[in-house]
Amino acid sequence: MYHVVELKYSQSSYNKILSNLRESIIKYFVETIHEDINEADFWYEKIENIIKSESDDYTCFEARSRDDIIGFVIIKQFSKEFALIRHIFVLDTVNRKEVAYFLLKKAFEKIKNSHEIIKFNNAAFTFPEDYLADPLKKLGYSILKRQNLTLNLDTFDRTNELLSKYSFVPLNESFFPKIAELSVNAFKNHPDTAFWEEVNSVPLYLEYLKNSLTTYMLMDCSYVVKDEKEQIIGLCLIEKGDEEGEVIIQNLAVNRLLRGKGIGTALISKILNVTHKKGYKKAILTVTEGIPAQRIYERLGFKKYNSFNVIINV
Repeated sequence: MYHVVELKYSQSSYNKILSNLRESIIKYFVETIHEDINEADFWYEKIENIIKSESDDYTCFEARSRDDIIGFVIIKQFSKEFALIRHIFVLDTVNRKEVAYFLLKKAFEKIKNSHEIIKFNNAAFTFPEDYLADPLKKLGYSILKRQNLTLNLDTFDRTNELLSKYSFVPLNESFFPKIAELSVNAFKNHPDTAFWEEVNSVPLYLEYLKNSLTTYMLMDCSYVVKDEKEQIIGLCLIEKGDEEGEVIIQNLAVNRLLRGKGIGTALISKILNVTHKKGYKKAILTVTEGIPAQRIYERLGFKKYNSFNVIINV
């Protein structure tokens, strides 16, 4: 029989959990989605710090069988309506599905009771064959399809013009507050908000922008679109890729009231031409299947190179 209690890092047995956790993260990032090992190390350090911290933003639970620790889950709470499964790992490889279901079920119950949460809007990255898929479906989750797309910039030869009342403006740090506000509003009711935590609040996204400025952001390749009143109505942010000559389209957002006017297509076209002129050879991105932006990317020549699922509660 299993029981679930709040996780305490002080116990020496967590050395084993952290060791297995690092192996699972490396397997996911390097073998499954083909990211650089530095990305795996980055997330491992973040999760390790979460486990060791006493932050009120995170709630950690462990599953035990007798005195043996067989798994844990970290949940980050943003509000009474939103909580994110930050990471879950099960050490019991024989009964992984059973343990995962019991751990998640009891963790959700405990958080709801202690924090008076009315509804969870949770998400966890997984694959159909992964041990999390069935337990999460049993708890009321559904599958959200995600695709990784790529484009050879040497073959791109297209320009899409904006309406005369709109103009392209290179990204400037002073734009960040307006960009954060536009992004959060643009992603309301979008499936990505369930697992991309930054787009759930303006302060979170503003913090993300400031952090990206010194790490990933390519300021000279990122642009916004302004209207005749100098208001930002669209944006496309570009980050460095893991490979030489590669860029990542990190965020494309357009004012919800102005969609369908070709702003998004013109932005992407502009970005692809700028990055190519600067010597970049490949653009990549991740998109949720079925959203309008997917059709924009496909019309511009992006091709799928792999796909994965996200288990999501909507």
